[in-house]
Amino acid sequence: MFALALTGCSPIDGKMVTYDSVANHVRTAASALQTAEGVRVNGTLETPAKEKIEIDVRINGAGDGSGKIRRHGTVGDVLVIDSATYVRAAAAWWGTDNRAETYDKVWVAIADTTIGLDLAGTLRPRELGALIDDGFGSLQFEGMPPTSEVNGVKARRVEAAGGSLWITVAKPYQVVRLEGGLLTEDSRPAALTVTITPPAATAQIARDVALTLPTLRTGTYDAYRSLRFDGSLRSACNAQGCTITGRIRNASTDTPVTAVLNAKVIGNKNVLGRCRSGRAAVAAAAATAVSCRITTAAWRSFYAAATAPGSGTSTTSYQVSANASVVGPAPDAVACLPGATGCDTPTMTDAEVVATFDRSAPAWYERAPTDRDLPEWRKLIRTAASGKDRVPWSAEGTPTVAYLGTSKGRPFVAQFDRGNGQLVAAYGPSKDEADALRAAIAAR
Repeated sequence: MFALALTGCSPIDGKMVTYDSVANHVRTAASALQTAEGVRVNGTLETPAKEKIEIDVRINGAGDGSGKIRRHGTVGDVLVIDSATYVRAAAAWWGTDNRAETYDKVWVAIADTTIGLDLAGTLRPRELGALIDDGFGSLQFEGMPPTSEVNGVKARRVEAAGGSLWITVAKPYQVVRLEGGLLTEDSRPAALTVTITPPAATAQIARDVALTLPTLRTGTYDAYRSLRFDGSLRSACNAQGCTITGRIRNASTDTPVTAVLNAKVIGNKNVLGRCRSGRAAVAAAAATAVSCRITTAAWRSFYAAATAPGSGTSTTSYQVSANASVVGPAPDAVACLPGATGCDTPTMTDAEVVATFDRSAPAWYERAPTDRDLPEWRKLIRTAASGKDRVPWSAEGTPTVAYLGTSKGRPFVAQFDRGNGQLVAAYGPSKDEADALRAAIAAR
């Protein structure tokens, strides 16, 4: 007679975990993150320059997001779109960067090293979940760690070489906090709270991104590209104004840039005027002379006082300074805004239409649909895609452009891949998402 003993284990991606083990809770929580439509991450992070910054950002499954980052005691607005991060902040946010005044309260594309994290590439739900799974999912644990509270939620702390992870005690198991160097390549410390955003909040992420995008239509400064001057600045000043010229050199040997000269004149320890040149093309490995002119009342008054009869023979000095900044193109997603040139032409194959039909038609028809409903479903998609009400959005972890249409008074959405125009999703949106779409389309 044989007896078969069953244990509470199951293979998950080749890893054996106990059903009621904290290891299984970690794997479940990591999986939930990977499939989440959006997350909110807030806390502290150390930059490569050993500066401590505070972040509070929301990222959807497509890698688009918005939020705030405190740096050098100043809070800046953050936009994440097309895998790039943009910041709009007061000059103090930029610290000792000689372009800080130029970047004052305008949108600037930043390098990952500025804040020490690739927001789109690391905090996007799919990537964040995979990172946690790699760092914690294969560990062996003895028993259950004790419970503690994280923002009022009971959780268990799990330790690994990459840091500490807090997992909720109750189902559905979710990651609520992450500490240590797991998120950074060089193990810089971070202490971050993680929250999966509900559908309504996730829709607001896409809405906030779409509302900000119009301000980037003409491009932004690129802080991660630096230029230098060939030789000294030149100034030609008279009673009417002061023209400042610098020869801007592009150090890149293969990439042309668009440059802007930003200059100022200081006299008697006061800024007498500022100027900004027009956009100048600078070829790869080349230099171009760029000028701007200051004609402020403060300069004219200073000049008149310095040259007035009886002012004496002593020299009245003034200082001229300038920096050169690169202007990058607008994000590709700008083309998806209402009134813009347009994204790639929407396309849809029979397989894509059927996939959306199987997934979303039951909720739309509020019954089990049949093949006879498929032609109408296809028409709904085509009608929505032929309209002008479109906006950058996201679906199923893909950056999309969403077309909002109506059928018999009900909103209907068709979403197409922002990169290739292929059909990604079609459905009747919830009231919260429909409201968010309308607000974004109307730029409210």
